[in-house]
Amino acid sequence: MKLANVFAARPAIARLVTLNMAPKVAYKVLRWSGKFDTEYAITEGQRTKLLHDISGVEVGTNVAIEPGTPEFDRFVKEFNDILSVDSALAVCPMRMDALIAALDVSDGNTLSVQDIAMLEPLFESDAE
Repeated sequence: MKLANVFAARPAIARLVTLNMAPKVAYKVLRWSGKFDTEYAITEGQRTKLLHDISGVEVGTNVAIEPGTPEFDRFVKEFNDILSVDSALAVCPMRMDALIAALDVSDGNTLSVQDIAMLEPLFESDAE
């Protein structure tokens, strides 16, 4: 899995952890989501540092880079380089179909197709 998968999945993980599931499944998701949050925070820290480095603004100061500028192009290239790196985060020790089955038990649980697409690379696959 790449850091891009981690960075893109944050909203889907936020929705996932609010859903009802059996305690055994919830505990597994809880333990893993804490590791996910750590990996996401590291990636977000790299993004923030890159923004400040390129803009020449001190960290802790609000910064924005205008689209269409050479600085923006540099940011996009360098951040994409960061996102293409393999993540140190291990996939969640649960198959995606098992997670979906656990979520299907409760009528109030819903995930969008987009959520599932973002989550799928983060869980064990059938091939593993």
